[in-house]
Amino acid sequence: MTRSSEEVEAERPRVWGLGLGGSASVALLALLVAIDLWAMSSTEPDYYLPDPFRPLALALIALFVATGVLRARPRRVLRRLAIVVTVVILILEARLRWKDDGTASWVEPTADVLLRYRYKPGAGYTEPGGDHRKINHVGLMDGEHEVPKPADVFRVAVLSGSIANDGAVPFDSRFWRLLEGELAGMPRDGKRVDVVNLSVHGYSAVQQVRLLEKVGLEYQPDLVVSAFMLTAATIQNGGYRRVGDSFFLFHFLPPVKSAMSGSICSMFAPFYERYSFDLVVRNSFERLALLERVHGFRTLVAVLPVVEEFDDPVCARVYDQIVATARGAGLPTVRVPDAFIGTKASTYAKPDGRWDVCHPNAEGHAKIAKAIAAAVRKLYDEGAAR
Repeated sequence: MTRSSEEVEAERPRVWGLGLGGSASVALLALLVAIDLWAMSSTEPDYYLPDPFRPLALALIALFVATGVLRARPRRVLRRLAIVVTVVILILEARLRWKDDGTASWVEPTADVLLRYRYKPGAGYTEPGGDHRKINHVGLMDGEHEVPKPADVFRVAVLSGSIANDGAVPFDSRFWRLLEGELAGMPRDGKRVDVVNLSVHGYSAVQQVRLLEKVGLEYQPDLVVSAFMLTAATIQNGGYRRVGDSFFLFHFLPPVKSAMSGSICSMFAPFYERYSFDLVVRNSFERLALLERVHGFRTLVAVLPVVEEFDDPVCARVYDQIVATARGAGLPTVRVPDAFIGTKASTYAKPDGRWDVCHPNAEGHAKIAKAIAAAVRKLYDEGAAR
């Protein structure tokens, strides 16, 4: 007589009623749990780039243990489902990493341990509209600029991250390109405005100031605009977009955070609650103020908005913290989100970027350029220029 799978399962050794198939399996699971709990308890809390894989492993183990009290059929279904979900996540991790590897042709490592990586000088890339461009000779996503600076030029250097080089926005519609036109006629001595883009995607505030020192000072800027994205408080690496070691979590975290807290801004808040904020942001602002005094340029810290409702209290606290930190270092500031108050965040979201809250559309870039230009004019009208 043929026995059912439930009857066969019932005759197999069961440990503590968990259906794990032997004491060795239980011991192994206990050891894995102990290792994982130890690893999580030993994580450095000041470096907010969590590793999601240990919690995933722990959750998988916990599910296997918990389902051991179930009958054979539901136990098998739940465990197989857990395995399938885990495999799918790993496949997505690999797929997203392979997708981000597309930047490898124009990003390269650098010997500078603070910069970590840079755009590859002379490398070609294609803009969304089909225009073919090249990284300039010093590794900037910009054209060439005269060095030494001509006497009739008022030069502005813009420090930022990926927003300045967002491939979804046409090159000439990016805020730093528009800023040049917005500032036309601003110097009262008849000089022409020339804006240099010192922005690299993924760069933290430390890396941005380092690039100014290593490359930007050669352009002899009269004004440095630190266009501060909320991601500038974190350290990333090259073309990879991830949270901790996870490429999947980078794409999955924004909607989860938004659903849990009601605000996408809660995703950024942990970057501003630890010693890493002082190490990355406060230290960079103080370094920038020192460079300003030594090299004679002026500085403006422009805090950029995320594409979230612009009166969101969570983001407001972060914006205020950045402004206070910059002013504490003696740097003038402009709170760019204030220019967006009264408008809908959806107006500035990219069509295919609902959760890409760090990168507004071309209309958002235009509004950012106008807000920064107004702050620059005010800075100089108040006689702040040296």
